[in-house]
Amino acid sequence: MIVFRIAAFALLGLFTTACQSGQPDNSDVVQWRLPDKLNEISGLALTADERLLAITDEEAIVYEIDYQDGGLVKAFALGSPTVRGDFEGIAVLDGMVWLLTSNGRLYNFREGADGERVDYQRINTDLGDECEFEGLAAESTTDRLLLVCKESKKRKKGLRIFEWLATGDKNQKAVEIELDEDALEESIDKKKVNPSGIAISPATGNRIVVAARQRAVFEVTRGGELIDVIMLLDAGRHEQPEGVVVTEDGRLIIADEAGNGAARLAIYSPEQQEE
Repeated sequence: MIVFRIAAFALLGLFTTACQSGQPDNSDVVQWRLPDKLNEISGLALTADERLLAITDEEAIVYEIDYQDGGLVKAFALGSPTVRGDFEGIAVLDGMVWLLTSNGRLYNFREGADGERVDYQRINTDLGDECEFEGLAAESTTDRLLLVCKESKKRKKGLRIFEWLATGDKNQKAVEIELDEDALEESIDKKKVNPSGIAISPATGNRIVVAARQRAVFEVTRGGELIDVIMLLDAGRHEQPEGVVVTEDGRLIIADEAGNGAARLAIYSPEQQEE
């Protein structure tokens, strides 16, 4: 584990908190057009008080989004200069924020104020040879981080989630959970599934996974058994779904990268998820 310490200071002119977002795209689902600086949004996380944090690809800048109107509340960065990498996931556990890169590196740090640069720790999980990762979630009841595998590097078949104990030794061996890929492929009528985001249901503890290429959202148990396909996302509404979280009252929030359009944030009520 490598510890980095840097001076915290205002990032003059780098961040703007007063950004105008677009109006919801339709009447049945609340969906906001996000500011251009979030075009590469790649992950979502909720704080304990249900504020929404987001990470974009390439730079370790964490944004807080008001999901009631799609506007930016604040942004802060890791490092000076800002740490760069292929960031694909974000989670919050016991007051600390965690980031995940596609090659399995973890960064953890305290939440910063608007424009602040923060100290951080970097941990190499040594899982980069196993998977290309794209999604991170935190389970507070077990102090575990869930790293979801987008592409397996050692096998052609198999959906995989790795559980990493946040309070464990840096040389620990991650626990691997294999999902029933055949059952899922049959349910969504696809030959392959590529997860792009993961969340935990506050009500059940089940894992909620979104797959960008297949535009599918599905629910699995802690042991990896498929419970149900929650929804197949409309292509016109979801360009590239990358991040997902579930609020305490059951709302499903999905973030889309811009693709050929604009980055978006969609909020589905529990009733809309059952349609």
